[in-house]
Amino acid sequence: MAKPQIINPPNKLKSKVSMGGPGAVDPERLARAEAVIEKMTENYLDWVEADLKKLETELAALTPGAAEGDERVDRIYRTSHDIKGQGGSFGYQLMTEVGALMCRYIENLKGPLNQEDIDLMKLCYKSMRAVITGRLAGDGGDAGRMVIDGLGKVAQKVKAAGGDD
Repeated sequence: MAKPQIINPPNKLKSKVSMGGPGAVDPERLARAEAVIEKMTENYLDWVEADLKKLETELAALTPGAAEGDERVDRIYRTSHDIKGQGGSFGYQLMTEVGALMCRYIENLKGPLNQEDIDLMKLCYKSMRAVITGRLAGDGGDAGRMVIDGLGKVAQKVKAAGGDD
């Protein structure tokens, strides 16, 4: 069995604030804010598992031309948007990248939902699932590059469908 790799994400908060002079952040407040973020990081995997379950449920029920399709796609979009926003904050940049791709694809949907649309959303979901199951924090190393390579194929399909890459 491979030895697990521990990846410590960079101290993003400290790098985004001024530490001296006018308008500088109080170091004690910064330390408290970083402690809160660290505590929230412990819960991230539980949160994202719940979000992935929502995506799995919605995608399993999604069919081309279904009357409730727009509402399901809206719920898929909102969940993907949450994943996009949280991933990088808690050291899972790949989740942010995949979530962003899913959101862009949905934003650029044109016409009635077809099976290709559903397949692309499922591929994004499976990529997110692989990132979390493999605990691919940060850039994910070699496994992360494999995920990104797979997403490249998705991006090509998004572009062909009229979306941004």
